[in-house]
Amino acid sequence: METPKIFQHADLDGSSFFWKGNPIGVLTLHGFTATTVEVRPIAKFLHDFGYTVAGPLLPGHGHTIEEMNSVSWQDWYQAVEKEYLRLKAECNKVFVLGESMGGLLSMLLSIRHPDIAGTLLFAPALQVPGLAPAEFIWPFKPYIFKKRVDETMEWQGFNVVPLHAAAQLRKLQRQVRHQMQNMSTPTLIFQGKLDHSIDQMSSVVILEGIASVDKELVWMENSTHCILIDQQLPDVEATVLEFIRAHQ
Repeated sequence: METPKIFQHADLDGSSFFWKGNPIGVLTLHGFTATTVEVRPIAKFLHDFGYTVAGPLLPGHGHTIEEMNSVSWQDWYQAVEKEYLRLKAECNKVFVLGESMGGLLSMLLSIRHPDIAGTLLFAPALQVPGLAPAEFIWPFKPYIFKKRVDETMEWQGFNVVPLHAAAQLRKLQRQVRHQMQNMSTPTLIFQGKLDHSIDQMSSVVILEGIASVDKELVWMENSTHCILIDQQLPDVEATVLEFIRAHQ
């Protein structure tokens, strides 16, 4: 029997990027165990329309399990905030866009920086079935293999769940849950109906829990968890562009 791969599609470019354009900036944030491969298509689309876009590779991601298990949720947030401040220094307005855990980081950033022009969330991972035991298992086991892996999708990242990192994700979820009533930025949420990675009700809980007056949830009938690299991406791109143009 072939040993499962720890890391998928190592040949793709998942490094950090910063592409200059006009004075409207968009910060793009990838998800847990992923890399910037996940957000590059939407980033390229927006850059082609003239926007300045940035996508940091979050601490611990894209390298080894040991590195992934050595970071905290605060490390992720600090990297995000640093990149946001870099964008803000060069742009008149900044939007933030996040997939899965990147969505949670986008929310926390929007809570702490309410001058953000708009927040776009893709399958925000507020509730993830089966994640809770990670907080108790990680001292004894570094990782477990994921139950669902689609190697046909151009997704790059770990095919395992690093358990100390998963415990940090749990802590980030609690931070967002306790603070989301303070989020007031215009918000657009996308949720795939074929998403089996998170509890799809996460998006509903967020929609109802944030203080934003301008907010909407868009259900994607034929999308899985990784909406930004799935088959409905052209529809997503058009809706994202419309949202940004309406709020820039």
